[in-house]
Amino acid sequence: MTVDENQMQQLGLNDEAHKGLDGEVLMFDSLTEVNASSQAVRLDYNAILHCRQGRIQIELADHRQVNVRQEQMLLLPANKLVQPMMVSTDVDASVLLVSDRVLKSALGKQVSIWNKAMYMDEIFVLSGGPWMEGIENFSKTIFKSGRLMLRDEVVMAFIRMLGLMVCEELAKQTEQSDTDAAPTGNEKAIFNSFLTLLAQEPNKRQRVSYYADRLNISSKYLSTVCRRVSDKSPLRWITESVMEDCYALLTNTDLSVKEISNRLGFPNSSFFGQFFREQAGMTPVEYRNRREK
Repeated sequence: MTVDENQMQQLGLNDEAHKGLDGEVLMFDSLTEVNASSQAVRLDYNAILHCRQGRIQIELADHRQVNVRQEQMLLLPANKLVQPMMVSTDVDASVLLVSDRVLKSALGKQVSIWNKAMYMDEIFVLSGGPWMEGIENFSKTIFKSGRLMLRDEVVMAFIRMLGLMVCEELAKQTEQSDTDAAPTGNEKAIFNSFLTLLAQEPNKRQRVSYYADRLNISSKYLSTVCRRVSDKSPLRWITESVMEDCYALLTNTDLSVKEISNRLGFPNSSFFGQFFREQAGMTPVEYRNRREK
C-alpha cells in the first residue's frame, strides 16, 4: 500500500513511521499539533490510537464529535471520513494503522466482533486498563528494536494479539445473547463478505441483487442474513455506504454537485440532491458550506 504523506500530516502524524508487511502496517510513535482547519481525511487503513496523556478530538462525516482522553483507545475502521479537530498541547499518543486485508487475516472469525462494533454499534472509544499498557510495551519491543524485529511473522503475530484483545473488550459491550435466533457462523461470514464488497465497490449505488449475485446467493437470502446479523437491510447498508462517499467527495474535492452525481451513478443531479437531502437533512451545497465554515 502507498502512504499519503499529506493525509498523515493532517492527522498530526509527522514523524517517520515504523513499517511492516510491505507498508500494510504503520506504527507512529507520537502525534504532533493538528491544525483544526485541516481537511477531512479518509484513510485506507484501520486506525488504533492509544492516548497515554492529554486529549484528542475528531469529527465524523455526520458532524458527531468523538473525544479521546488519557488511557483510552480510539478505533476507526478503514475508509471512515474523519475531520481532525484538536490535540491538546500535552498529548502523548501512539497510532497504529493496519490495512483491511491484514486486520481481517489476523482476526479470522473474530472480525465479526470488529465489524459489529465499528459499523453497527459505532463504538469508537475503549477505556483503558492494564492490557493497554501491556500492548504499548510490546509494540515498543516490536517496532523500536531494529529491523530484525520487523519480520512479517512477528508483526502479524502482534496484530493478531492486539486485534483479539481489542475484540475481547468490544465483545463485552456488543455481547449477543446465545439463543437459537442468533446468526450462524456462515451468516456472519456472508455478512462480512458483503461489507467487504461494499467497501471495495467504487460505484456503491447498486441494486441488492448486484451484491447478492457476486456473493452467489439470492437477494432474499442476503436480506435475511443482513437483518439477522445487523438488524439492518442490505439496502440500508448500501445507502449508508453511498453517503460516506458523498460526504468524502463534498468535503475533499472541488467537484460540482453534478460531477459528484455522475461519479456516484445517479441519473441526474436533481435525483442526487433529493437522495442526499432525505439522508442528511440538508442539500449537498448546504453540507459543503457547513463543512467549509
